[in-house]
Amino acid sequence: MINKYIKIILILLFIILFITTIINIFILNMTNLLFMILNILVWILISTILFSSFITYRVILDKEVSIKLMKINLNIFTKLFNMITYLSYIFDFSKDDIRKIYIKLNNSYIYKNKYNIDNKDILVLIPHCIQKNSCKLKVTSSINNCKSCGICNVSDLLKLNEKFGVEVFIATGGTLARKKIIEKRPKAVVAVACERDLTSGIQDIKNIPVLGVFNKRPNGPCFDTKIDIKEVEDAIIFLIGN
Repeated sequence: MINKYIKIILILLFIILFITTIINIFILNMTNLLFMILNILVWILISTILFSSFITYRVILDKEVSIKLMKINLNIFTKLFNMITYLSYIFDFSKDDIRKIYIKLNNSYIYKNKYNIDNKDILVLIPHCIQKNSCKLKVTSSINNCKSCGICNVSDLLKLNEKFGVEVFIATGGTLARKKIIEKRPKAVVAVACERDLTSGIQDIKNIPVLGVFNKRPNGPCFDTKIDIKEVEDAIIFLIGN
């Protein structure tokens, strides 16, 4: 994952330097001031990318990084995210690898902070594909409709709801999940989804901490997926402040 990310960054830097060289060739007759401004801006951009790459590399390897640097880097990576994922697509790298790095940066930054959030102000968002496809019960309207047969993780989520008093909402899609956040106005979210949905969801939700947990897809995407319940529970306990 990190090797692919480094390759994308190197490609991005090469493109920037190449474009700068071409621009310099075509504007040789411009004043020295414009040349200087252009080159300063380019080197600022290159320095920013190198800085972000260094911090990202340390975070991925779980090295010690100050919370301020992590926040700065997360903002930089967010702004570069679309460009990096587009380049990964062009050069046939996995976009999910880039998304995993983004979620890692986001979660690592949140776990660097300290929270003491009331249980009822934490919303746990779960994709509907976690429910067994053959099940006839409609848990998207209410998780309490689950009969705890144990063939999928919905019964485990019901236990989390009973144990911690947090609201667990199973959404049929990203639009419904966003609507739920607007209605409930939680102070923190624990979101379970695939790489793509987690990334877009975290980028859309502003001003509240969102911890992302990847679902497991032994049967392919969006069909009978699974959850690491321990990871969800640990996220809830952290946000509560225990």
